[in-house]
Order: sequence, then structure tokens, then C-alpha cells
Amino acid sequence: MNSPRVELKDVWKRLQRRTEVTTLAELLYGLPRRLFQRPDEDGLRPHQFWALRNISFALEPGETLGIIGPNGAGKSSILKLLFRIFRPDRGSVRAQGRVTGLIELGAGFHPMLPARDNVFIYGSILGMSQREIRAKFDSIVEFAELPEFMDMPVKNYSSGMHARLSFAIAAHADPDVLLVDEVLAVGDASFQARCHDWIERRRKQGCSIVIVSHQMHVIQSATRCMYLNRGESLVIDAPRPVIDRYLRDQAERLQDSEAPASDRTGITHVEMLDERGEPIHELTAGTPVTLRVHWNFAEPVSGPVVTLDLLHDDPRYLISTPGGNLAQLSSGDALAGETAVGNGVFDVKIASLQLPIGQYRVNAAVKAHDAFIAAERCEDALRFEVRRPPDSASHALLELPQRWSIAQPTEAGAPPKP
Repeated sequence: MNSPRVELKDVWKRLQRRTEVTTLAELLYGLPRRLFQRPDEDGLRPHQFWALRNISFALEPGETLGIIGPNGAGKSSILKLLFRIFRPDRGSVRAQGRVTGLIELGAGFHPMLPARDNVFIYGSILGMSQREIRAKFDSIVEFAELPEFMDMPVKNYSSGMHARLSFAIAAHADPDVLLVDEVLAVGDASFQARCHDWIERRRKQGCSIVIVSHQMHVIQSATRCMYLNRGESLVIDAPRPVIDRYLRDQAERLQDSEAPASDRTGITHVEMLDERGEPIHELTAGTPVTLRVHWNFAEPVSGPVVTLDLLHDDPRYLISTPGGNLAQLSSGDALAGETAVGNGVFDVKIASLQLPIGQYRVNAAVKAHDAFIAAERCEDALRFEVRRPPDSASHALLELPQRWSIAQPTEAGAPPKP
């Protein structure tokens, strides 16, 4: 039986909340105290905390582990252990073969040097030999689509160009273990699509992948998923049940923090309500819902025009409405004779919210009917998930209910019978 490509056994890692010594005087005068200072019952000294507690998992070639959790849960610490940036305080970490980390694209670039030289520098950091880089140089440039900019210092690169070049170099490192930390959230939609396609090809070729992301569509494609919180692994299982638990926990936290403050002005918050009028953060595609916009306007807004942009978290999928916009709800002239001032709500009832499955965020805006720009805006006012029906066996992004039939005429020229 082959040994796992990646294996963590009972791993603990402690980190410092702040630097204990900032001057030479602090180093000299504080040395006796630090020498005789004993750790507490958890094995921690002052200003220390456990970033990871008793983490264990193993990955075979071709497996992908997705790691989710709130900020500060310890996700990036696992990647740094595998990339040998950190060493565990307890337990063991093992990764066989070449390990490539897409943790921070282009972290090893020298800003004053041209991109041509940085290909060799960054490639060396990722474990490639100079001969290997020279052999793959033309392919790297072609992948990055930057042939006319290779002699430009990378300090003059845009963020998109920077991401394309660094990912192109990493893509040619031929890793056995690939570590990905939220880098797929940068760049334009076509760049992200290429990143996803390349990662999937590497997985099929036997690469073991550990990926950290807040985008659930990315985690959904993993073989297994780990839910990490406060340094502890709460559950490791197939992606869907782990994602469901994480989203339930996040929804509970969001509901606890959503109590609107009475002194807030503008668009205070947005709710999604089910048929009973209860707030929800997930729904089945095709479900009737009401979106409620809470507002507190100090100045009157006459003939308010309300718009709600429903944005899919996966930028590869540009969802359009018949009007040509991204999935957008607009009150248009429906409230032309009204005036909004003080506290109130705008409600829009949707008989069947037919959207592709996935995570969505809502941006809200309100303007007067004769105004050109919005009087009030609220970015990321609501987050919700569209899920497929529970009895569905499909894995498609969008389900199209179908009913097929065949009819043939019984006599020449007679209409067909259904």
C-alpha cells in the first residue's frame, strides 16, 4: 500500500499575538524573566495562542482537500506548515515530492527588475532549476500573455498582469503537492477560469491539492472538506455536508450581528424572507421569496427607485436578465408617486427565484426618480445561497425542468395526437 502524499498527524502550532522584544534594552532586562517564566497549563507563555490544535489528515495522489472557516481559524497556518514556512510545535508534517504554494502570487518578485529576470527568481523559489526555467520560458510567457511586457519592471505592472505572470510561473513548476490560498479571487474572469482549468488538470495528473477559499463553488469541487474554527478541525467529510454546517454557523453569526442600530441612516440592511415572513439565508432554486430593504432617510427621497444587484460569487458565471443587466431587481416606476423619509422598508416579492446554484451577495441602491446618481448605497448588504432541490441528482449549475413527448399523425394530413 502506497503511503499518503500529504500527511499531518496530531499537529499543534503556537503563534505570538505580538512581539515580546522590540528594543535591545527589553532584550537585556527581560531575559531573566523570560528564562524563569513557566508556561501555563496549556503550554503557552504570555501573548501566545494555539493557531492549530491537534490537526490530522492525509491525502493520496489526485485528492483535493478544501479548507473552510472564518478568518483567523488557522487555514493559512496549515498551508505554511506544508510549505515549510512553519514548523509544528507538536506532531508531524510530511509532504512528498515538489511542493508549490500559490499562497501569495508573486511574493518573491523583485519590483525593480524586469519580468524576464523575475521569471528566473520566482521559478527558483518554487523549486525549479535554471535549466528547467530556460526550457519552459517561452511557454511561461505564452501562458501569461505578456510577451511585449517582459522587459518592463514588475513595479509598473498592474495587479492583473502581476497575477498572470506569477501564476504562469507557478503553473510550470509541475508540483506534486499544490497549496492554494484564495489566490483565485484575483484577476479577471477569464484568468480565474484558466486557473481553475489548470488546477483541475493537475489534479487528474495525480497532484495532491490543499485549497483554502471563502468561495464555496471552489470548495465544492474538492474530494473532501475540512471545517476549521479557532485552530480546531470540527469536521472532515464530503464537501456538501461540511459546507452546509459552515453556512449554518455563519448564518447564525450573521443573524446575531444584524440587529440594526436605531441611529444608522441610509440603507441599514437587507433581508430575505420566506413565505412565512421568516428571515432566511439559503433557499432552493425556484422558491418564492421576499427581499426587504430597510431604510432610514434623514432627507426625503421622492419617487424612489430601488435596485438590488444579485452577484454570484463565482465570477466565471455572468448571469444576465432579459434587460441585459446582471441579475438585477429594480422598482422602476412602481414607486413613482411615493416619498421615502424617516424609517421604512421596500419590499419586492418574487414568485419564483430562478437563479443558478451557488453563493450570492446583494448590493442595494436607492435614488430619487429624477436623479442621475444614487442617493444611498449599501454594498454587500445580504448574502445567501441558492441550492438545488433535495431530491435532485444533478451536479449542474442550473437545472432546466423538462417534459418530453412524441406525437405522430394517425392519418395523412391529420393533426398529431399528443
